[in-house]
Amino acid sequence: MILVDLNQVLISNLMVQTRGQADVKPNKEMIRHMVVNSLRGFNVKFKNKYGTMVLCADAGNPWRRDLFPNYKYSRRKGRDDSAFDWENIFNIITEIKNEIKENFPYAVMYIERCEADDIIAMLVKYYHQSEPIMIVSGDKDFIQLQRFTNVEQYAPI
Repeated sequence: MILVDLNQVLISNLMVQTRGQADVKPNKEMIRHMVVNSLRGFNVKFKNKYGTMVLCADAGNPWRRDLFPNYKYSRRKGRDDSAFDWENIFNIITEIKNEIKENFPYAVMYIERCEADDIIAMLVKYYHQSEPIMIVSGDKDFIQLQRFTNVEQYAPI
C-alpha cells in the first residue's frame, strides 16, 4: 500500500508553482497538472512493490483542537499575518482534491475532524503485518511508524 499525504503534496506543489512568493497568483491549472504528475510519478515508482495508492487528506477543525485549543496556533497565526491569500489557496486545494477523488483511479481517504497523519497511522497499524507500506511524505513525524514491520517512508523533497 502506498500512503500519500495528499495535503502536503498539494501545498508543496502550490509553493513550487508560486516560488513561495505571496505576490504571485496561484495558477490552478498548473498546480493541478503538477499534483497529478507528482501522484502519477509516485504510483509508477512504487506500485510494483507496494500496490494500491491511497491518498490521505486532512479535514478542517481536527479533533486535537478539542484537547489543545492552541493546536497549530502559530501556523494559523502565521497564515493570518501572511501576504498569501490562504482562503483562495485552500479553495484551490479543495477543488483539486475533489477533482482527483472524482476523476482518478486513486482511493482518497478523508475523515471528518482527522488529519492525513491520523489516517496514515491507523492504516499502518492495521495493515503493516499483511502488506508492505510506503508512506509518501516529508513529515518527520512518520519516522515513529517505521518501527512497524514492512513500513518505509519516501520524502519527495
